[in-house]
Amino acid sequence: MATKLHLGINLAFARMRWPQPVEWLWVVNKLGIKYVEFCSDFLDPILISKPTRLEVARKTRKEADEDGVIIYDYYTGMIPHCLNLLSDARPSVRKDGLRWCEEAIKVASALGVRAIGGHFDHISYRALIRPRKRIFLIQCLFKAYQHLSELARKEGLEFMMLEQMYVPGEKPYTIEESEEFYRKLNESSAVPIYLTIDVGHSCCLNYLHKEEDLDPYEWLRRFAHISPVIHIHQTNGKESQHHPFTKIYNQVGIITPEKVIKAIEASGSKENYLMLEIFFPLTVNEKQLINDLYETVIYWRKYVVD
Repeated sequence: MATKLHLGINLAFARMRWPQPVEWLWVVNKLGIKYVEFCSDFLDPILISKPTRLEVARKTRKEADEDGVIIYDYYTGMIPHCLNLLSDARPSVRKDGLRWCEEAIKVASALGVRAIGGHFDHISYRALIRPRKRIFLIQCLFKAYQHLSELARKEGLEFMMLEQMYVPGEKPYTIEESEEFYRKLNESSAVPIYLTIDVGHSCCLNYLHKEEDLDPYEWLRRFAHISPVIHIHQTNGKESQHHPFTKIYNQVGIITPEKVIKAIEASGSKENYLMLEIFFPLTVNEKQLINDLYETVIYWRKYVVD
């Protein structure tokens, strides 16, 4: 039986340009997309005060509902990706990193989404090359996820997601590590902790890897059945480029809908949300940005109707 696929979009494209729900909903509706992945940079769980962020979350949920747009999940954005959070070598800073994640779960709950996902840590190089320190921080990460999964269940979330990355400091970054992390994280979690496969993250060329780690389709064949959300964007396979699926980028890109869908179905997956995760430089004007997104959606609508 064919996998049930839905086309959605990560709201990172709207960061700073269209921050209010009425603004980004206008773009999403113009694109004809029903599902969105909410970016934490729009509603940071620490920088924005608790009363304000909860009010904004509820208002956002209401406006999306009125427009018939489903906010599927709450995903980490650029700000947390610039921090070490749960894998900081300093215990007091790790504690604050855990607080960021706790409050993010509460924002996700207020948004009424099904899950929270992303990447919540980075191991520093100094800690990474010291085996005892690296192992200790990974153990801290597993323990933190157990705690966060309990909070997620309490807040009404159905599951959590950990994104596969492409450098050793952001684990997991290989297929073997991903298998290990998925198994260990779910040994004692209160809600399922799934993976998020990003088709452009199989680009760990400058670090130890196996040949299979460089194949985005192998990642999908292995993990799509435990990756409810899959991030899609055009890439040359050497960098995580997050380009749109426009004619110019498709000529040099390695991601095609046919191969993506074939790999997903080979995994045995029953259902996936394909979230367009397209990033644009600030120098790209708004008209061009919308045109590129529209061309991207048209390209994928030939294969994904919902």
